[in-house]
Amino acid sequence: MRKFWGFYQNESYSVGCNGGTVYVYDKDGTELAKFKDFPYAYRAAFMPGKNTIVVKSTEGILGVYDLDSLSLVKKIVVTRIGAQDEGFCFSPDGKLFYNIEKPIDSTRTQLAVYETKSFTKVDSLFAENTKMVLDYLEFDDETGACYVLGFMRDGEGIFDYGFLAVFNPESRAIQDIHAIDEKKYDHLMWYKRWELSGFTEKALPLDPENYTEKTSLKDAFEDVLRDKR
Repeated sequence: MRKFWGFYQNESYSVGCNGGTVYVYDKDGTELAKFKDFPYAYRAAFMPGKNTIVVKSTEGILGVYDLDSLSLVKKIVVTRIGAQDEGFCFSPDGKLFYNIEKPIDSTRTQLAVYETKSFTKVDSLFAENTKMVLDYLEFDDETGACYVLGFMRDGEGIFDYGFLAVFNPESRAIQDIHAIDEKKYDHLMWYKRWELSGFTEKALPLDPENYTEKTSLKDAFEDVLRDKR
């Protein structure tokens, strides 16, 4: 099988992302289809419990694929300015898809929320916050809590400090923000980038020996709390 920038599996299918092409395989590794619907498609995520996958292009496009019918069911143009390499994930029940986007300015993030029946955007959060920049988010499977990694800018728009926090979907707020040092922030950012690629060899960080231990944002957040006690 080819080497990919991003590679993902569920019980029925495997999907490989190589930039210009998205490859689909069955569970035995037989190639079923390949799609060339948009460029710079490197990362993706399966919808929980479904044979649906969302592929994210760094150019500013989301592609929703139904793998049972081997078809692109929706193409969402987020922006035409590119530089869309932040994180994304489904809610644990698969009813919502969260995507960190930069639709207007490549230095400002917002959190977009899509319902997954038709993949229509239902909310856009934090677009007016020019100080806070979001990088990655993930839900804890046990508690359903959502943890966020990002950083704050200072008054001159320069990196000030990294942070870990909790996103509350009900209140639509980032809560319990805790500063982390730049070394820890860099480590988590690179690890989450690699993890979102499916831990592929092509996406391996430059110093892989420092990324051998699985790290969730929840664990990192709780480590910060313990250190402060």
